[in-house]
Amino acid sequence: MAWDPGFNVAFNPRSVAVLGASTQERGGGNQFIRGMQEMKYEGAIYPINPHADEILGLKCYPSLAAVPEVPDLVIMAVGAGRAEDALEECIAKGARNIHMFTAGFAETGEEEGAQLADRLRAVAKRGKLRIVGPNCMGIYSPRSGVSPWGNLPREVGPIAFLTQSGALGGEFCRLATEQGLRMSKVVSFGNGYVLDSTDYLEYLETDPETQYIAMYLEGVQDGGKLVQQVRRINLKKPVIICKGGSTSAGAKAASSHTGALAGQQAIWNAFFAQTGAIRVDSIEEMVDVLVALLHYPRCTGRGVGFMGGAGGTSVTGTDVCARAGLEVPDLSEATQEELRSFVGVAGTSVRNPLDVGMQLRRPKDHIRVMELVVADPKIDMMMMITHPSWGRWGGRRRGHTMQKDMIAFAKAANERKPFCVAIRGVSENLQGEKDRLKMTKQYKDAGIPVFKSVERACKALYKLTGYYRVVEEAS
Repeated sequence: MAWDPGFNVAFNPRSVAVLGASTQERGGGNQFIRGMQEMKYEGAIYPINPHADEILGLKCYPSLAAVPEVPDLVIMAVGAGRAEDALEECIAKGARNIHMFTAGFAETGEEEGAQLADRLRAVAKRGKLRIVGPNCMGIYSPRSGVSPWGNLPREVGPIAFLTQSGALGGEFCRLATEQGLRMSKVVSFGNGYVLDSTDYLEYLETDPETQYIAMYLEGVQDGGKLVQQVRRINLKKPVIICKGGSTSAGAKAASSHTGALAGQQAIWNAFFAQTGAIRVDSIEEMVDVLVALLHYPRCTGRGVGFMGGAGGTSVTGTDVCARAGLEVPDLSEATQEELRSFVGVAGTSVRNPLDVGMQLRRPKDHIRVMELVVADPKIDMMMMITHPSWGRWGGRRRGHTMQKDMIAFAKAANERKPFCVAIRGVSENLQGEKDRLKMTKQYKDAGIPVFKSVERACKALYKLTGYYRVVEEAS
């Protein structure tokens, strides 16, 4: 179906009714009420339950018909057996924007559930209902303060996330928030009987708040439309997709989860090849890629300048880069000659990866090394592997000065070429964890991404360059 602008108000509703609010504190739709309260939602909330006068401190109404206005959004948390009648109540009230938390349809694998799903679609079509779901967690809208996952940032950001999994929606929001990412809209749409991924994409394509689109998909109703949309949108707004059910076992799980026909892996391989969308294998990788896209300059080259400390770290790091599809080229002869002018020969390597730490006694020498590497024409991006204890190198005062200088350099270098930091060797003791958190915050505050492993950093950098290669080929 074509996007109905009447649904736009659901992202910023002035009023929300909750069908299925419960007298039990954590029952029914109470999690959605509690989520809005934690988010300090400023609109009207109408709990509906004929057996209660008050729920979570709010006046309760016996029916949707008794609510004093037509709500901009109705959250439906009733049993599947009541779903049809509840939708008829919405039609009678004139409420068209519905979030169906209710589950128990085709995803059950039972004939009764499939028949109920068909009747639900028929009611929705007759009543011109705009339904998110069923079997989903619904909408997180930072601007309005609507959230099914409780207290999340109210600051609006450039990232939209569409997901068929409510649990992964919550995980994405948590991990993204930890990395300082902010969202424009998040929609958990479950079975997608009325509004599917292609409908939300139609909206997000022109949404001025959204500059990046991430998706978790198990299946899609109109594959041809999805291909056309993603191919077009991806050139101006990066589209990152985690495809669930890509294996036979995963496809079986997807069918029981949202009733999705996950499709054969070869078909989805062709989809990614045709659209250029960024393919990721987990929500963690999705967040890593978004961090790279938001913080790094445009880059298509894959030559990594690798500074990793001791020899073993450099060797294993080089292996990781190669497995991810990146390269660790020898530095140019001119760069190597300049490095040898102040770096001792014994126990060092100035070719790339660099192993020079034991020969550098002054903080400014470390900066000089990195300046030369970043400036080398064979290097497209810089990766520095560091350790939390290095912030105390040579004493806390000297270590603080060195760390401050390195962060300042990294910030300036990152404007020219991606500058990546990965922290390794985290100690299990309390001081080690404090050092790690402090170092991570210092780099993040300067706009320099910090990855939890070399593997994750390399994957993110590879996907970053792959995206810009797609854009470059299309221009």
